[in-house]
Amino acid sequence: MTKRLEGIELLDFMLRVSRQMAESHSLAPLLAYTIDQVLTLVGAERGYIVLKNGDGSIDLRIRRDNKGNDLTGTTDEISSSVLEEVVQTGVAVVLSDAMRDPQFGHAISVMTLRLRSIMCVPLVTRNRTIGAIYVENRSIRGRFRESDLAPLQLFANQAAIAIENTELIENLKIANEHLTELDELKNNFIILISHELKTPLTAVSTNTQLMNMIIEKAGLQNDPMLSRTAANLDKATGRMQHVIDEIVQFFRIASGQLELAINKIRLCDVILPVVNNLVTVCEERKLTIEVAEDIKRLPLIDADSRQLKVVFQNIIGNAVKYTPDGGEIKIEASCVEDRIEIAVKDTGIGVPFEEQKRVFDMFHVLGSLSTHSTSKIAYRGGGFGLGLPIARGIVEAHRGCVRLESHGYDEVLLPGTTCTVTLPCFVPEPEAI
Repeated sequence: MTKRLEGIELLDFMLRVSRQMAESHSLAPLLAYTIDQVLTLVGAERGYIVLKNGDGSIDLRIRRDNKGNDLTGTTDEISSSVLEEVVQTGVAVVLSDAMRDPQFGHAISVMTLRLRSIMCVPLVTRNRTIGAIYVENRSIRGRFRESDLAPLQLFANQAAIAIENTELIENLKIANEHLTELDELKNNFIILISHELKTPLTAVSTNTQLMNMIIEKAGLQNDPMLSRTAANLDKATGRMQHVIDEIVQFFRIASGQLELAINKIRLCDVILPVVNNLVTVCEERKLTIEVAEDIKRLPLIDADSRQLKVVFQNIIGNAVKYTPDGGEIKIEASCVEDRIEIAVKDTGIGVPFEEQKRVFDMFHVLGSLSTHSTSKIAYRGGGFGLGLPIARGIVEAHRGCVRLESHGYDEVLLPGTTCTVTLPCFVPEPEAI
């Protein structure tokens, strides 16, 4: 029987494997490496990884034994009942004797294959189940116990991040093939990537979880230095994930793959939550955000509220970034015939005349890259230069438009900037061809 890893040995194993997974840029080798390490970790005879498709179905991507051999056969060789239960509910399952289990003992696959010890955990990233890891021992009853779930679940969390990142890299490679005419902009993109993604997301997430585990086991939850360090790691992970989300969102827009979930909505239900999320920041920087009452009286529009929230997060966020402490931001609304206009006006440093037509270009960043600083809310904080291009892409997908006006750039006179979003009250049906 394989010796179970515990304590420092377990933490060292997790850290080593997580680093190796983070370095993989291809999905097939990553899945093979992952299942081999899982079999070593839990001492199972066989292991399987399934991934969830866009339509909710599950796809068996790899099957291996504990000698590193790929298994042949069909998906019926494992318990589909256990797999579907874990993928659908996101809850792990451990069975000491599957044939005697009241929930799964009567499943055809369990009875036919005479399955014994089974353990299955979901692959979860950002509160979304993307698949599952399934391991089994057919010859040994009681091989797995409840205490084995925690290490496997921690492993699965890191594997899920690595799988998602690897799929992202592959998707970015495909998208990049369609951007060959944008050589100069791609060079700037590489510069920003090297600045924003210095520390791999998986490594940050792994260290955060390991630190929290160590703190909890050592009873040091009240230590201010350790708590602050753990919080900083969480913050860094969140920031890096936001950067990745921005890249994915933009590439979907640029490649025409943005999908809208159109419903009847009120713009006040989109804008007010965005403003409320900035209350703490505005209090710290003594900024005032004034929302016109007219916004609450605007008519219903046909739109995707989730996507429009991204629009106003970027536009209002820009107003916050480029307005000095103590400044004002006003959000006004008007309705003309079948169109609605939302104007975000700030008392900030403004935009140079020569750059006003370029702020909606992808990766365009005000100022020099040498002065780039990472922040979404700090005064003059930087970013990827994707916020306004993403906003424009979403608005145009709604058959609307967005424009920016400023009387120039001046850090003393503060001419301010007005960014106006125009949306139709309804989305016209596509014209018949």
